[in-house]
Amino acid sequence: MIAQIRGTVIDVRLNLITVDVSGIGYQVIVTPELAAATNIGQTISLFTSLVVREDSWSLFGFETLDGKSLFEELQSVTGIGPKVANALLAVYQPGDLRAVISTQDNAALERVPGIGKKVASRILLELKDKYSSATRSKTSLSGPWRTQIIGALTGLGYSNKEAELAVENALQHLGRAPSEDDLPEILKLALAQSGKNK
Repeated sequence: MIAQIRGTVIDVRLNLITVDVSGIGYQVIVTPELAAATNIGQTISLFTSLVVREDSWSLFGFETLDGKSLFEELQSVTGIGPKVANALLAVYQPGDLRAVISTQDNAALERVPGIGKKVASRILLELKDKYSSATRSKTSLSGPWRTQIIGALTGLGYSNKEAELAVENALQHLGRAPSEDDLPEILKLALAQSGKNK
């Protein structure tokens, strides 16, 4: 399983980027938004999910571990494959998509290309319990501690978006609801996950 790659971007297309990792080029399927924000020659780190089929191996890439996790969770829904899961994440950020599911917003899902009424209903039915509880606990992932860490990271030269992504990745690795006492650990994890401390 290829869980994460880090290397130099050598090609960018509409929804594909090729990353050179120690002389091996990995073609990674990404959202059009991520491809548009990627430049040839830049160093990139992506969480990846390898989808193996009888006639192909496809590597999907995500900026955050949360995006990768949701991509894989969506495929647990009957009839949902990697292309549909990726299409959903091309339209909605992971947190927004979970909110759509938890509020049972069928119309919002149907706005995604390739998602019809039946598929939308199936997603809402099979994931509503899981994401309703996840949304209720979301408040535990915010608070004064988050503002402090974001401030520390932006002070080190991160953009707000980069800081938010670093914090989300750190929380995934922490594996529990954080508290003020976890500030040093979260900051350390955020720096490690982003690679900017190297």
